[in-house]
Amino acid sequence: MRVRLPPRALGTVGSTLDSTGDTPLNQSMFAWIRSFLSPKEPNLSEAPDEPVPSERVSTTRPEGFKPWIGVDLDGTLARADSWEGITHIGDPIPLMLRRVRIWVEKGMTVKILTARACDPAGIAATQAWLVSHGLPALEVTDRKDFGMIELWDDRAIQVVHNSGVCFLSPSVFGRPRAPILPDEIADQTYILVGAERFQKPTAPPPSPTV
Repeated sequence: MRVRLPPRALGTVGSTLDSTGDTPLNQSMFAWIRSFLSPKEPNLSEAPDEPVPSERVSTTRPEGFKPWIGVDLDGTLARADSWEGITHIGDPIPLMLRRVRIWVEKGMTVKILTARACDPAGIAATQAWLVSHGLPALEVTDRKDFGMIELWDDRAIQVVHNSGVCFLSPSVFGRPRAPILPDEIADQTYILVGAERFQKPTAPPPSPTV
């Protein structure tokens, strides 16, 4: 449907054209679209200093287990490349490497939780890889015990304690392989993390008066 403007209105709009032949309305719209589509990266330098979780009291855990953080290797701490054997490990992922280094410096117990630990050669290769990239020869295991209070893993789906409610990503690349139930409801049986980034705008911002 085409809208025909009266001559006076056409003259008003035409008088606001800039040197490129565009109007302030179009410029505002395009600027808003560019802003909406541009990726927004967090400024990690301004992140607050998190307290060290030296202990998380739990009545479901027997006494005598020292709390530790589990960190997956392939795909989390190191790049997951094509398989070339138990002793071949990909390049480090800088952000995760920096996190683990800071955790260790703060006195947190960190263990590398990886399937490579099923083979003694895999354990030795992993510890050598850690040392070569500025980390201590952390304990490498393929088991969790009652002391593990947290796991950083690219395959894990977080579930709220004692509820079954899980955290999901609205991105098709972040959805679990195991399907959720067909009658599940957002914000009741699962929580979409970062969903606001994927929502389409309901209306453009107010346009300038022309």
